[in-house]
Amino acid sequence: MTEWKKVSAQLVTLGVVFLALVLGWYAWEYYTRSPWTRDARVRADVVTLSADVSGRIVKLLVHDNQHVEKGDLLLEIDPERYELAVLRARRAVEVSRASLGQSQAAIVEVQAQLHQRRSEESRRSQLRQKSAISNEEWEKAHTDVAVAEAQLLREQANLGLAQANVQLAEAALTQSELDLQRTQVHSQVTGYVTNLLTRQGDYAMAGNALLALVDSQSFYVSGYFEETKLPRIHEGDRVRIQLMSGERFEGVVESIAFAISDRENLPGLRLLANINPSYTWVKLAQRVPVRIRVDAQVAEQLRLRAGTTATVTVIDGG
Repeated sequence: MTEWKKVSAQLVTLGVVFLALVLGWYAWEYYTRSPWTRDARVRADVVTLSADVSGRIVKLLVHDNQHVEKGDLLLEIDPERYELAVLRARRAVEVSRASLGQSQAAIVEVQAQLHQRRSEESRRSQLRQKSAISNEEWEKAHTDVAVAEAQLLREQANLGLAQANVQLAEAALTQSELDLQRTQVHSQVTGYVTNLLTRQGDYAMAGNALLALVDSQSFYVSGYFEETKLPRIHEGDRVRIQLMSGERFEGVVESIAFAISDRENLPGLRLLANINPSYTWVKLAQRVPVRIRVDAQVAEQLRLRAGTTATVTVIDGG
């Protein structure tokens, strides 16, 4: 009986050791090879909107964290001076077109005069051949033709200038109408207004950011996986995502980054390699970004927030 107890104790000890080895091997594989990471973030595209024209903001039609649709009017800049610019441009177009009409009428008149002068020159040339008129009279008729031709050239040049003025005036009118349209800032995407600091009455400068929109159709998860786990991750693999707040949903591996920055070997002078002379014996696995596609309906249903933390596990990885 004593021998049996001794053998049983040895078997139990061997079983515990074997189980410990199995668990240790499983833990090692899970933590070093299994494709999962706690270092993941929810991301989304943020569209920064600015005004194309300057002016005082007379209408602010949104508030912070409001949901807006693509094309919604967000704010309006005082349009008065831009409306006046459109009126001035329209009057300039009218004046230039009137000047063009005068130039066209002048050309018609000069062409008629030139036709008349050439007819007179032709008749006097025939009379000159019959010695019915003096050379002086024929030369005067010839000179009148040359003067009329020069006048026609001058009027044609004026016509070209008038046409150019009309084109410039029409371009200025188009620009002024475009500036008037741009006093209204519309949403370029469907999403959420975030961190709104602009207030009605502020003076907007052209090109300066006024508000930011989170594109609700662009949510994705960026998981930072250790390089030792990348061989088990492939485009198209299904993943399970758990937010730190507890929500769970699935996604699909969309792409894997092909490069990360090497912080220890930055370019030196004249773009030469700058190698760190010291070497650390303990090397940590680098983390590589993996982009994970999330269904837009899931993102809307769970009301995902960009920047929140998530844990990602690749289901199909192997």
